[in-house]
Amino acid sequence: MTAEDFARELLEARPDRFASLLADAPAPLAFAAASTARTVATLVRATRATYVLLVEGEPPPSDDGLDAAAAERLAAGLASYRTLHIAGAFGHTGQVEVVERGPKVADGIRQAAERYALGEHVRVHSGKPPTVVHALNGPYDLIVLGGRWREYERMEEDLTRLLRIGGSLTVINAAPLAASEGREAEALRSFLSFLAADERYLLSTGLDFAGVLAARIR
Repeated sequence: MTAEDFARELLEARPDRFASLLADAPAPLAFAAASTARTVATLVRATRATYVLLVEGEPPPSDDGLDAAAAERLAAGLASYRTLHIAGAFGHTGQVEVVERGPKVADGIRQAAERYALGEHVRVHSGKPPTVVHALNGPYDLIVLGGRWREYERMEEDLTRLLRIGGSLTVINAAPLAASEGREAEALRSFLSFLAADERYLLSTGLDFAGVLAARIR
């Protein structure tokens, strides 16, 4: 048995309440999404976070077999899946605020939250992440970041302002970009370098960048 097979077996050991949201996702993408969502939900519980910011920066998945509408539905399913795993990890109280660029994807997240009776725990802001994040107040216990890393240079100080001292910040889906080239990869490395050098943070990336986690220590 490979490590991936065993990880899949562990994920499937218990029913996934939100699995239907991944119905349109190809199997490898669904597995990656499930693994990421489980990691973030566990982090919510481990840190006892009750106020979480999720910045959804990823564009809709592109695939030659998908038209624009199908890609948008898939993006909404993936974003909703992450969001609801966070909301489902709260106790009786807690809120996750989601920043999502695409209006239709944002609507999909809202609808999914209502469908699973988690609407009161989910608030969605639609707009360009740097603009939306600048207007937020916080302070958040946990910030979850993903995608469009070229925008993060403009958000570094706002994210620090929004994260309470003692709070945590995690980066999802960093591993595929960390060893690649291009503007997005360079921007991600720049953001991680900011976290590593800033005395307000303690950063851990893991050997393969699959578990990027920073704690705000001052």
